[in-house]
Amino acid sequence: MPAWALKLGSLCVTLLVVAGSYDYAKLHLKNAAAPLQPPVADRTAAPAAPGATPTPIPPLVGVRGGKTRPPSTPAPFLNLQPGVQATALPAVTLTHVS
Repeated sequence: MPAWALKLGSLCVTLLVVAGSYDYAKLHLKNAAAPLQPPVADRTAAPAAPGATPTPIPPLVGVRGGKTRPPSTPAPFLNLQPGVQATALPAVTLTHVS
């Protein structure tokens, strides 16, 4: 197949896609009269049933199988090699919980 046929075919497909997109957009115009939010009926909220209490949300961190996690212990002090020097910066704390 010659190269010009491929170029012509791709041009035809592109023009068909553009024409189809234009036609779709023309047929699906925005309705300016459509409300952004539907109106809400004017009525008072129904009172809650007497004695109904919401269920408490269980804690999401630190509880597995009904058992609470013991408090974390600090990381052990590292022994530095001869070429490594300690700095006066605060110690790094571990905050990851898995």
